[in-house]
Amino acid sequence: MQYLKSLRTLVLVGCARLVFLPRSLKFLSKLENLKITSCRRINLKMEPEEKEDDLQLSLKTFSLFRLDTLRDLPRLLLQGSSSTLQQIEITWCQQLSFLPAWLLNLTSLQELRIGGCKNLSALPEGIGRLTNLRQLTTVGCPVEQKIQTK
Repeated sequence: MQYLKSLRTLVLVGCARLVFLPRSLKFLSKLENLKITSCRRINLKMEPEEKEDDLQLSLKTFSLFRLDTLRDLPRLLLQGSSSTLQQIEITWCQQLSFLPAWLLNLTSLQELRIGGCKNLSALPEGIGRLTNLRQLTTVGCPVEQKIQTK
């Protein structure tokens, strides 16, 4: 991937054997949109030996769809885009049970859309501190009922 320095959008669909994101992702300095769909084994960690300070991306949108084994969000990947990430969409990730507190460090986040995550029971406490957040959508998630009752 180090030769794709101008790549702005990367879509990974149905990569059945993909477990880790490749180290070479760090060379995609212009990457703005990352969508990962139906990659059954992926855990969204970087390949072993990757250091957190090695990954500085400029993601604007990050979408996850039908990742059956996803249990948590990729800290390294998202915090590397903390000042640029505007939109996160998570759909049909059945094992995802919480959103981490460090999500509150994504200061540019404007849209957070979550759907069909049947085990997602909580949003980070203090989500209201995301001052740029304009749209928060939860559909088909247990967390939806908690938002409505508060």
